[in-house]
Amino acid sequence: MSLTDCPVETSAVTAIVTGSTDNTGYYKNEGTAENIQIELRDDQDATLKNGDSKTVIVDEITRNAQFPLKARAITVNGNASQGTIEALINVIYTWQ
Repeated sequence: MSLTDCPVETSAVTAIVTGSTDNTGYYKNEGTAENIQIELRDDQDATLKNGDSKTVIVDEITRNAQFPLKARAITVNGNASQGTIEALINVIYTWQ
């Protein structure tokens, strides 16, 4: 995720991620594939689960902030079925 034109007085931004989870603690697949969860990771390969946060520094020159994130489908308990994979993950930003 990229944030551009951050306010001059901002030195860092914290992103808090939230979304529906299943009983494994991972984000719930709202699609048709069964036994699939969605894992969200940052650039340090740390898993970001519901309510977790990540803080990045705002570039002083460009006034931009980058949140390098990646999502992948996983199966915690096995027996995944074919189908669609869909999830909604919300992000709340706090400026510092």
